[in-house]
Amino acid sequence: MDGLRNFALRAPATSWAPSLLFAAVLASWCALYLPAYVDFAQGVWRRDENAHQPFIMAIAAAIAWNALTRPDFRAVAGRVEHVAGLVILAAGLGVYALGRVSEATLLISASQGAVAAGLVLSLFGVIGLARLWFPLALSLYLIVWPAWALEGLTSPLKRIISEWVSSALYAAGLPVSHAGAVISAGPYQLLVADACTGLNSLIALTAVGAVYLFAVKRRSPLVNAAVILSLVPIAIAANLARVAILVLITHYLGYDAGQSFLHETAGLVMFAAALAGVFLIDWLAALLWEKPR
Repeated sequence: MDGLRNFALRAPATSWAPSLLFAAVLASWCALYLPAYVDFAQGVWRRDENAHQPFIMAIAAAIAWNALTRPDFRAVAGRVEHVAGLVILAAGLGVYALGRVSEATLLISASQGAVAAGLVLSLFGVIGLARLWFPLALSLYLIVWPAWALEGLTSPLKRIISEWVSSALYAAGLPVSHAGAVISAGPYQLLVADACTGLNSLIALTAVGAVYLFAVKRRSPLVNAAVILSLVPIAIAANLARVAILVLITHYLGYDAGQSFLHETAGLVMFAAALAGVFLIDWLAALLWEKPR
């Protein structure tokens, strides 16, 4: 680590030094985490609730690379910052080692943020943390939560969604009712599964919304606040519409039609609609509160 820090101290002297430093850190990162990523790719990343994580990781790496290779990046850690970064790095590596020994994906995935923050602080100091805060914040999306934690969140959501959808369709004159998370549509019964709770849509939508706001860099905090506050209601509305569409397809076309490719298509269409809603809110809020440059 001292060698990397000494290299960082000399980095401003040459234009290729930051890129070489980033490549060295990236190689060390891959050597440490690549076995875990292989395990994740064969397991948890195949689940709907974690499928976004490889893409978020790629986005975070690209943003970090862009920041570190900019000509004006001249942050250097002081001695105190270097020591503090090493302490955080050691803590992150300890969590990672404990996770590997106990095969706990929660610990392995959660260690990524601490390891990355420790590296940045020890090499580039507080200024480096400020410059790289966004890709570091994206590491929160890389945490693989255990099934019991997700079940605790999705169980109430499943009941609420089934109640709202069945009540709305029943008010429209359709023979739809619900019992817990099960919706009855005529002779058919549909279980509102974990993937239909909107939690996955909310996670993906907040991630995309955060990246969008970082990219457009709105000057008005009111615009950013409007977009952030709109993410949850937009995700809920889109998911309610998705479940309602699937119930209607099942009622009119049969159970097999509701479980066919139309099931995934409805999810993709409603996510695209939700994303369009985020862009619309951003556009309207910019018209109201952001002055032209």
